[in-house]
Amino acid sequence: MTAHRPLFQGDVFRDVPFTKARSAGNPDRDPNVVIERRMVALLGYPCDIYNDGRLVKVQTVAPVVDATKMGIPPDWDGAFTLAPLPDLLGDGNTYAVDLRTAANIDASYLTTDRRVRALSEDGWALFRQRTILCDTRAMIELAPLRDFGSPLWAEIELWQEWNEAGQDPAAFQPWLDTHDPHFGGFTRRSALERRLSGQVRNLMRLAL
Repeated sequence: MTAHRPLFQGDVFRDVPFTKARSAGNPDRDPNVVIERRMVALLGYPCDIYNDGRLVKVQTVAPVVDATKMGIPPDWDGAFTLAPLPDLLGDGNTYAVDLRTAANIDASYLTTDRRVRALSEDGWALFRQRTILCDTRAMIELAPLRDFGSPLWAEIELWQEWNEAGQDPAAFQPWLDTHDPHFGGFTRRSALERRLSGQVRNLMRLAL
């Protein structure tokens, strides 16, 4: 896992403080606040977790659990609120993101040295499919999810290459939002959205 890859939806982190409010047994009393260090997954869509190329201070995460302890059938039938993470730790076990239980944390806890895994492009599509299933019970085909997300996936790959070249990570988004005569005056981001990632990549490499 390279530290140059920007944080992204579905990234899994270890040793993150996760806050839960447990009932005090009386609705007139404040809940008992419990903080546990555990594995979590980043839930926010990429355009929501960043602002001008910097992580938003407050991020939403959900706990990662051992799927074998959740009573999930082999075909995952009825497991609407869990997003599978097969062989997450390389031990052959399947883990899952418990989408029912989310918490807000300070972004400072989501450091690259605590990042366990980042999703593949197909894994990201599957993750979004499960979040939609959890919220709506609608099963969306993967093909449109992957197609819709392809410009953003290309963006994160370009951003990683930018970082690997030693550039300021915060400078990538302003570069992407620059109007470029190569694209008729449209921004480079607009070119990405029009599936012109190859041309944008070539321009970026010339600028590095």
